[in-house]
Amino acid sequence: MLGKKDTRKENYYGASTGGATASETTRAFAARMLSPRDKNPYYKGETVIRNLDELDSNIGMFDQGEAAWVADWIEYLGDPTTAVRIRKSPDSFKRIIHERRDELRRIA
Repeated sequence: MLGKKDTRKENYYGASTGGATASETTRAFAARMLSPRDKNPYYKGETVIRNLDELDSNIGMFDQGEAAWVADWIEYLGDPTTAVRIRKSPDSFKRIIHERRDELRRIA
């Protein structure tokens, strides 16, 4: 007996599109990444960071030695694509975070 074919596709953002259009899925992804809802915060000293927007606003608090952690946390937030970019270019992690935040703000 043949199994039912999985017709879902994975978009650029690493999210399954299910039956939603790419633009709906992309907007939902961007909103999730920029929202503090349903996320465990990271505490850096007295600063609370709960999403990509807050990470970008406080990116100056992190040094290059923390790039791997930033990649792991971005992956936890749901963006494996950006996590891979950071792991490949840890010296550029601040720029990558800033560019991604700007990109998702335009979409959300």
